[in-house]
Amino acid sequence: MKLSLHSVILGGNLSFEDQLKLAADLGYEGIDDGLGMAAQIGAPALNEMCAKYNVYPACWGPSVEYRTDEAAFNEGMKALPEQAKLAAGINCPRACTWIPPAVDDDGQGTLKVWARRWGEIAKVLGDFGHRFGLEFVGPEHIRRGKSVTLYRMDQLLDLESDIGEPNLGLLLDSFHWFNAGHTYDDLVKVPAEKIVHVHLNDAPDRPLSEQQDFERLAPGEGIIDLVGFLQALKDVGYDGYMGVEIFSQELREMPPFDSAKRVKEGYDKLLAQVK
Repeated sequence: MKLSLHSVILGGNLSFEDQLKLAADLGYEGIDDGLGMAAQIGAPALNEMCAKYNVYPACWGPSVEYRTDEAAFNEGMKALPEQAKLAAGINCPRACTWIPPAVDDDGQGTLKVWARRWGEIAKVLGDFGHRFGLEFVGPEHIRRGKSVTLYRMDQLLDLESDIGEPNLGLLLDSFHWFNAGHTYDDLVKVPAEKIVHVHLNDAPDRPLSEQQDFERLAPGEGIIDLVGFLQALKDVGYDGYMGVEIFSQELREMPPFDSAKRVKEGYDKLLAQVK
């Protein structure tokens, strides 16, 4: 497994190359970014820059807006082949997006529309060799007073099976895995090829009903069984990237080097406990 730097933990305004250098200095192997810079400077220049630091793009996010109306979706689909071609050019075949766990109107009706659109996106991405990871979102507070779409890993895997596109998989976030009530036993049932990308973060010591999506901790500083989470990933044979998408004002207020170092050290301590 390879740790990937995510800019959400970094305060200030580091350039893409500065982020690569920071990642390299601290032993990160990936960066959860790259497609935007490739669009600016071209895939060959981006690849050369990444090779200089031996840090490479871990994932990318399609700009297709599947969550609103059909016109916006269709417009986004027009640009998707060029995006996918560029992502293939920077050797990053892992596309990901997140799923709102609830909506104001008909949750299950909305989910049917989204599922059809995910299938269309997956088909285009598959033509360029990409897998498409969908992220279920677990915290209870986001669902209150709304109509549920889905928020659990098993629900998402079942739906992806129904959609039938072989390149559909998971963006697996430890915070959402925890908030959805999942365990080691649930995760070891997931084939490694279904896990497109991973987000690693921790949760503060509070009940599930009080967890907040944008209040997270660095790995090893909270109450999630991250040793079990990492052990399950190892046991199923996952050897891809893990991005540190940690929504934490404390981390962002630290100097970027200190923030990234703290997260990396937390990860290293956890990994040392994995058999």
